[in-house]
Amino acid sequence: MKHICQQLLVALLALAGASTAWALPTCIVATAGTLSFGSVVALASTPDVTTNSGSSFWVNCTVDVPGTPAIYSNSSRVMVSGGNNLPFYLSAESPGGLDLPTSSPGSALAISRNGTNETVTLYGKVFTNDFKALPSGVYTTVITVTVEY
Repeated sequence: MKHICQQLLVALLALAGASTAWALPTCIVATAGTLSFGSVVALASTPDVTTNSGSSFWVNCTVDVPGTPAIYSNSSRVMVSGGNNLPFYLSAESPGGLDLPTSSPGSALAISRNGTNETVTLYGKVFTNDFKALPSGVYTTVITVTVEY
């Protein structure tokens, strides 16, 4: 009922020549952040490999977003090359930090809610034991992250 009354109020103000805007709290997420582990040589002597998204991933929340936005990803954390699988870990804290949750509630984002693009760094880690026996190749995957607010 309240929603209907607000719509009616907007229509009446428009008829009277006044203008008003009804905005919803919003967070926009960059559509293409990148994590690149670079060339991984399949040798037992190679240490764990880490990477981060740098400034390629951002979130932009309006000032009226209540509380702290949080992030999670329920995507599979396995890169594939042909029939070979390479698991990786994803964190919003640091390389080797707590794994990013796969469902709500996510990890809190320490960002300003002021309508500007705020860089969010995601960290990836591949453990030596997971790749040392794999053949060389290009291992890829696509992950989807969800920002909850």
